[in-house]
Amino acid sequence: MRFAVLSMPERSPPVSCHPPAPVAPPPLRILPPLTALSLVLLMHAAAWQGVAGNAPARRSDLVVSAMQVRTVASVPAAAPAVATVAATVAAVAVPAPAAPRRAAAPAPAEELQPSDAPTLVAAAPAASSVTTAAANEAETAPVYPTRLPPSALLRFDLRRSGFSGRSELQWQNLSAQGQYQVRLEGSVAGFRVFTWASQGRVDKAGIAPLRFTDERRGKSLQAANFQREAGKITFSGPSTEYPLLAGAQDRLSWMIQLGAVLNARGAPPAAGERLSFFVAGAKGEGEVWHFVGQGLQTLSLQDQPTPAWRFVREPRKPHDTRIEVWLDPARHYLPVRYRQSSDGTSDVLDLILQEMQIAS
Repeated sequence: MRFAVLSMPERSPPVSCHPPAPVAPPPLRILPPLTALSLVLLMHAAAWQGVAGNAPARRSDLVVSAMQVRTVASVPAAAPAVATVAATVAAVAVPAPAAPRRAAAPAPAEELQPSDAPTLVAAAPAASSVTTAAANEAETAPVYPTRLPPSALLRFDLRRSGFSGRSELQWQNLSAQGQYQVRLEGSVAGFRVFTWASQGRVDKAGIAPLRFTDERRGKSLQAANFQREAGKITFSGPSTEYPLLAGAQDRLSWMIQLGAVLNARGAPPAAGERLSFFVAGAKGEGEVWHFVGQGLQTLSLQDQPTPAWRFVREPRKPHDTRIEVWLDPARHYLPVRYRQSSDGTSDVLDLILQEMQIAS
């Protein structure tokens, strides 16, 4: 019994070549640096692969790589160190990927030129097509000798689509000052329904408009501007432009210009004769109007037979304007009747002279 009580632990443990179990931790201390180094190498390899392949590094790729390295650590003691290193590498790598640096780099000059070219090329055909079309039309409109009629005030009966009213045309020949003014108003039941006004200069081609305005009840005023110094016709609304050539008229001035051409002749016009003017409206429209003589016709004005030369402008496209005008040779070829209709519609404007006062 006494022998069994001997204290064995008091003896020094025999020296053994086998290390005790607690000596195992040193490899664990070496694992985190190796893991971090592997992680850094993997991250650099992934980033370099993205740059070499011209593919920008994505945040999702970097995060996935970090998570994959993190799961390799199977020892619980190493997990915090690996997570810390992975988070640090991801935080450093993500904010500065290769893609933003490539996007910020200045492009060579030859790469910038194609991006600018479409704007210039697209704008050039648009401007040239408008100018060329108008110029081609205007080339068919000759410049005629003219003799403007004296100032006059003309009053008409107005009929339009079943309604009746009054209309007044005021023509002012200010050629002594090199100017003119003409104004046409129409009213129904005491309400003014439209006002056309044209003013400008008088030159070798006759009437030379500077501004034409079209104002209709319930709508805003629209204008065509004849910029003679700039050599173009522009509009208050549309951005359309036409070249301004000699003899161009507006939707009102042509009526006086046509009579001025006939007034300058020593012989009456022949049936079938065509007189042409480039005519611009206030809504951006502009083209050559061809007026074809229909011969001398007799109108009944205030129960009095009145011979007048009739000219017709036929429509050239759907919903185009048809114009008929009768000019009195005994009254300086001023208009004694005006009829306007739209092709394909029932809208008709008819002005029939009731009174004319001519300045002496």
